[in-house]
Amino acid sequence: MTENEKPPPAETPSTPREAALQALSQWAGQQTQIRPRLTAAAWRAGTRTIASLARAAGVSRDTVYADLASEGIDYRDRTAIGEEIVTTRPEGGYLLQVVIKSYGVLHREPPGDEVALAVNLTSALRNPPDDPEVRERMIQLNGLDAEVRAYVLDTPGALEIVGRTADQLRTLVEHWGNPTHRIVRCHVYCKGGRHRSVAVAEEVATWLRAAGYGVEVDHLDVTKPVVV
Repeated sequence: MTENEKPPPAETPSTPREAALQALSQWAGQQTQIRPRLTAAAWRAGTRTIASLARAAGVSRDTVYADLASEGIDYRDRTAIGEEIVTTRPEGGYLLQVVIKSYGVLHREPPGDEVALAVNLTSALRNPPDDPEVRERMIQLNGLDAEVRAYVLDTPGALEIVGRTADQLRTLVEHWGNPTHRIVRCHVYCKGGRHRSVAVAEEVATWLRAAGYGVEVDHLDVTKPVVV
């Protein structure tokens, strides 16, 4: 680069997650006293991979663990601070055998727990907000509402997805979960995590509970607004 040449301008981050990572990368080495706060900010903005945080900050994974702990963050908890997670569970006592998580890929990276089965609905089934005839009503509702659940499950192929998923989870419980006393974990995800993934996750849970299995469902993004 010659004396008169200017370095290319830094790329403007397009999301809060990218902005927080960029700040961590630019300032962590120069201002070590604020590195824990920058690391925590990147975590809260959605970067939940320790290796990514360590790479951006130019430190070891152990240092990232220590920085997060100093800011009151448990790295094992992959949900964002302040988020409202809605959990549905059967009434009365039960043996927990299956945990299903619904979420939207436009809001988060996949949760970091050990998952046995993932159901991708990003390009499957009818998405209620995409239908101009019902959009205005549906954006006020979510997959826990009967109207939304009926709309999604009336889509051709929806019950086949539900049945296949329930059968796969039953097999996993019987041949892997029960013999090892481990909980079988399943992810069901769509784009926004408010309608399709919620409706399908709840229907799968209903089928499994009817067959006598203990199932809880965590909806990570059901309270978030519709992604335009």
